[in-house]
Amino acid sequence: MATLLALFAVACGSASGGGVAGPSDGGPYESGSGSGSNGASGSGSGSSNGASGSGGGSPSGSGGGSGDAGSTDASSAPANGADASGDGSPPGAAIQKPGPSADFFAAPFYACTRNFYVATTGSDSADGSQAHPWLTLQHADASGPVAGDCVNVQPGTYPSGVTLSHGGSRAAATGYVVYRCATLDACKITDPDAAFAIETSTFPMPNYFVIDGFEMAASSETAYGQGVKVWDGDESGPTAATSSHHVWVLNNVIHGYGQTGVQMNDGEFFYTIHNAIYDNARVTCDAQGSGISYVVLKSFGGYTATADDVTNPSLLVGSLSTGASFFHNAVEWNVVYDNALTQCGTAGNAYDTDGNDIIMDTLNNSGGTGVPYPDATLVAFNVVYNAGGGGVHVFNSEFVTVANNSCFNTYLDPFNSGSARACIDSTGSYSDTFINNIAVAVPATHSSCAYGAAPYAMWNNAFLGSPPSSSSAPDTFRNNLSEVRGGTSCQGEVSMSNGDTYSCASNKCATSPGWVDVGTTSAGTETTPPAGADFALAADSPAIGSGLIETYLPAQSVDLGACSHTLATCP
Repeated sequence: MATLLALFAVACGSASGGGVAGPSDGGPYESGSGSGSNGASGSGSGSSNGASGSGGGSPSGSGGGSGDAGSTDASSAPANGADASGDGSPPGAAIQKPGPSADFFAAPFYACTRNFYVATTGSDSADGSQAHPWLTLQHADASGPVAGDCVNVQPGTYPSGVTLSHGGSRAAATGYVVYRCATLDACKITDPDAAFAIETSTFPMPNYFVIDGFEMAASSETAYGQGVKVWDGDESGPTAATSSHHVWVLNNVIHGYGQTGVQMNDGEFFYTIHNAIYDNARVTCDAQGSGISYVVLKSFGGYTATADDVTNPSLLVGSLSTGASFFHNAVEWNVVYDNALTQCGTAGNAYDTDGNDIIMDTLNNSGGTGVPYPDATLVAFNVVYNAGGGGVHVFNSEFVTVANNSCFNTYLDPFNSGSARACIDSTGSYSDTFINNIAVAVPATHSSCAYGAAPYAMWNNAFLGSPPSSSSAPDTFRNNLSEVRGGTSCQGEVSMSNGDTYSCASNKCATSPGWVDVGTTSAGTETTPPAGADFALAADSPAIGSGLIETYLPAQSVDLGACSHTLATCP
């Protein structure tokens, strides 16, 4: 059989608020009842991101950390000759839109030196050839795949996921072990515990995986259920082991998991790109999760980067270079919505914190290893909306760049009593960069602003910047667009403290983004999408041409948000 290579050949307000203590996204047995540490182990206590709000004279809630909304948790435009936009753009334009990409799936950066097959009609006593496929993904792993091997999964429904123990060897085209659905998103894995897990069975844990083109659809919402799970179970000190590196999650549809859609812990070189992730994080109350969660990343000292690390050979990924360094992790081109905690807090015990769409969680490793993660992470071109928690929530995490995301109507959890509730935020974090984003908040109607009183969504706003102290290096906010829609936020449209600033001269304040149809008649809830979720830019949108160009962003970053003005619909 030929290799798959042939297939790929404002009122810029400064009002502040008190957060509330609560657990962070983490490993499958994280305790959320304690305060202080952001551990992912069963014996560790949950992160308490606390209660005292930033800014002047705001009342404090319970806990003692920095204020939070109660949540812890290519250098050039690609040109692969495909109509990447799917909207009639000319070949070579390669305008991307968020969500699974048929073009990226058809022309990936990896190649296969050997091919094996899994099918619903197969047998684990077979030889794994195309004529005699295996039955289960777990048997495919047990066969001992090595770098350059591709496991081609035929369309159908698979009730069991896989714990991966055999990985690749190098960040190069034939250096990965690849699990790939033969038809984009036509392979449904319904295991409620995990579709793909890389965890603590052996150390060192395996590396270099690609997971491409699956539907991960949990058959039920179970505690600690995760679509993709990477976790080493050890965040207890500076010598804690690392987990895995070079894990790519591409072109998948992930929904129904009790904790998290994609949970990446304890390692680095994690890439979550062109996925649709929704309806997760509903039932796990101690280790609260989100749609996409990167937690307590750890650097692999002594690793020598390859050319593929710095500039991925797929022009749809392209350059990750930031000059002297490069992004070691990326969350890009995803559609993430309706991830929320719904079965934990009550009106009488309003403690929910997570249920974010995307969270970068405690990359400074405070309360865990104590070793801050030193490398850069990119969160870009994602459409995020209608989360119980934040849209893009950067919590206790440094060196994160948040660029060209479109965010609408988040922090909808009625039992999250925190008051720092921005669509896109940096909380307890410093040296983060926010450029070219659109953030639209929809605060709840209220009669007077009161801390710790329902409706808590009266505090919802567009952007928030709150470093741990005024002596911390500030975050950067430039070329963003913000709006508060349908009312007045008690937090102000934008809230900045401890040295962070948001200038209406370098950002567009109190400005409608000119989306084609987003929440026009109904903004939706944390479990119900808005009536209208088309984030394409109308012809007169002020977001068109207002972006800041950077070498690590494709040319379509000239438009604010995740959707190029050339797209008729988006996503």
